[in-house]
Amino acid sequence: MATRFLSCLAAAVLAASFAQGGLAQVSLEQPLTPEQFSACVQGLAAKTSSAGRPLSQADFLRIASTGRYDDRVRQSMQVAAGEPTLLWDELAATTDEDRVREGRAILAREAQTLQRIESQFGVPKEIVVAIYGIETNFGPAQGKIPVLDAALSYACLRPCPESASGAGACVSRERAYAAVRVLRDRRVRAENWQGSWAAAFGRTQFVPDSFEQLAVDFDGDGFADIINSEADAWATTANHLKQRGGWNLNAPVYIEVDVPAGQQAEFAGAGKAIRLPDRARPVSQWIAQGWRPVGAAPGQPVVLKVNGDPEMYPYLPVGLPGPAFLVSRNFDTIMRYNRSDRYVMEVSLLAHKIAGGTDFVTPWPTDDPGLTRAQVRQLQAWLLQRGHAQVTADGVMGRNTRDAIEKEFVAKGLPPARRVGQRTMQQLMQQ
Repeated sequence: MATRFLSCLAAAVLAASFAQGGLAQVSLEQPLTPEQFSACVQGLAAKTSSAGRPLSQADFLRIASTGRYDDRVRQSMQVAAGEPTLLWDELAATTDEDRVREGRAILAREAQTLQRIESQFGVPKEIVVAIYGIETNFGPAQGKIPVLDAALSYACLRPCPESASGAGACVSRERAYAAVRVLRDRRVRAENWQGSWAAAFGRTQFVPDSFEQLAVDFDGDGFADIINSEADAWATTANHLKQRGGWNLNAPVYIEVDVPAGQQAEFAGAGKAIRLPDRARPVSQWIAQGWRPVGAAPGQPVVLKVNGDPEMYPYLPVGLPGPAFLVSRNFDTIMRYNRSDRYVMEVSLLAHKIAGGTDFVTPWPTDDPGLTRAQVRQLQAWLLQRGHAQVTADGVMGRNTRDAIEKEFVAKGLPPARRVGQRTMQQLMQQ
């Protein structure tokens, strides 16, 4: 009895600490204990009055009590924070020929539905299909973590400061509240509600709070089902892009350009991204200042396939030397879907290729370009043959694959590295 009393007292202290925002310094080095997770849930319950949409404490506790801490959330947060990648590696894998071919096949197979979505929401069908491809590889990679568990675990691992007290002000907490409301309102089928470590779910990966606000029943069956219905998922994605930022059908996401020689020093980025939205101005003004589409020779008329004269601004993913772009507000709209400029480039380049376009013209500043997924699978098969049983030949450059790469470099007397490209893959496999 004394032991149980002390355990309950400790849980009460933890709960009070969570309720007051006192565990804002949760470490990702160790899993949460059952007591910490339970206390966190109690702390979240104490703050339901701050939810962005109505949620009673009783409803929260009734549903959240069925949730479980899932340490895959913490592990994934560690990987996301600790395994830096190069943009040209990401683009080589996410916009490879296989994905382009699959995207074009979907455009052909579902032409009528996708055209209806484009007409209704004013968002290009290629963009919608590209997001589908990047998010879940056109459907199968929707995630395997129960969304409620992921949302609660994420909120507990990333508690918000006490200053985030306004309605809906705390992103991680609101995600947990929204997951509970979605279940309370029976907007998903609980038995197959699984998603990513960040609690994103469905064919185009929506977090619960965005799903609540933007889900669309496009196939007309009375249920906005972004898990099983491609039409609902595509329309919900288009609705997100329409409602959160707006889409200008007359403007491309990007135009690849040459920076005038006299301005290049300003954009020498030493590998860091340069994005200057405060310099947005009509394309005609950039042309007048000497910014030209790649391939346009000096002294020749500049022809841009752009309707009207949309405002655009400079974006250089790695600075100069490297590709340079003028980007439109459509770039910012995609970023509201996923707050990463790299993600925007993946989606917009894949959409461009699906529509029949080509890769960027300007080379990346490297002599070791990235690998396609097929090449990653080839490398992984070789690593398996070398005895690295933890590797899976899935085309994904994850931690296990990087661990095996590093071991192979060391075993061959080469400088340790966790990354390979076109050149270093051959170097590694031929040793």
